[in-house]
Amino acid sequence: MGRLALTLMIFVAMIISGCRPGQDNKGPWVKKIDSEEISRLIINFSVKMKREKHLELEDSWASYDDYIQRICLQYSSQRLLTVYDARLVMVELVEDFLYRLNNNDIASFELDHYPFTASDLDVKINFESYYGRYADELYVGLAWLQAGCVHFYAFDRKDDGIDWSHDRFEPYTKSRELALLKREADLPYVDKIEMEKSQPARSLLMFDRYNSPTY
Repeated sequence: MGRLALTLMIFVAMIISGCRPGQDNKGPWVKKIDSEEISRLIINFSVKMKREKHLELEDSWASYDDYIQRICLQYSSQRLLTVYDARLVMVELVEDFLYRLNNNDIASFELDHYPFTASDLDVKINFESYYGRYADELYVGLAWLQAGCVHFYAFDRKDDGIDWSHDRFEPYTKSRELALLKREADLPYVDKIEMEKSQPARSLLMFDRYNSPTY
């Protein structure tokens, strides 16, 4: 009887000791990245994108362990763009952001590797124009940089039940190459337009000068 009681006591002691919460030997939480600096970088950059590209920041986040491994940005826009123009917007956005990120005095030291490239970003631009949604669905409805490739979807492609063929994707390196060529090709015409904008004022001034009434 004594042995049975002793056995029961040992069994109960084992159960009680096994139910105790385990001890956490990892120590206190440690702030591994400066999230405030990352947020400041993204917000300041997005203010510029809103003014220059008419892009509205909808969401953003960074995935990290000990260092930042990926940054995701999501924008919306009311612009109505073809593939050529949407490609240029995507490339200018990505190149500008990467430049700011890789040259940031704080964030650049918290990257998993240096420098960050387009393959380390996930950028989505959702175009929400009423005209593109209900009038001409062949304009770009969504541009998405993911895993180093840029996907372009027409407005009808955003609705899975309509058409699955109006989309394309290409490596970001090809998008960058084509966008830079497009910008280079447009440059002479942009300069010409800027010059023409200033000419009417001068010509009007000359007209007033030589055709002013005499008294």
